[in-house]
Amino acid sequence: MTETESKWVERIRQWKDSGKGAEEFASGRPFKASTLKWWATELRRRADGRSRTSKPRVGTSPIRMARVVPRPAARGRGKGQVPGDGLVIEVSGARISLGRGFDAGLLAEVVRALGGER
Repeated sequence: MTETESKWVERIRQWKDSGKGAEEFASGRPFKASTLKWWATELRRRADGRSRTSKPRVGTSPIRMARVVPRPAARGRGKGQVPGDGLVIEVSGARISLGRGFDAGLLAEVVRALGGER
């Protein structure tokens, strides 16, 4: 826990112990009631592993955007062609052909290995 988080944990504990509303508790203190409420919500999210500002938890990865360009359905299955319901993605100069039911975990590992996830 960072020094800032520790400071806000203590402020929130004092606020809850006071029985006062956020506005009343924050009055005359070096922070606003809105900041107090935001930190209370944020620290609860972090405790649940759902923070918008923290790094992703182990086993999750951030959402990355990719440009997907639909191609006409291939008549044959020559080099670089995929079935009509598949798609081809390009990551770091490599082309990856995917069909229905592909293994998302394996794809994530391949993208990571190609350096597509930063």
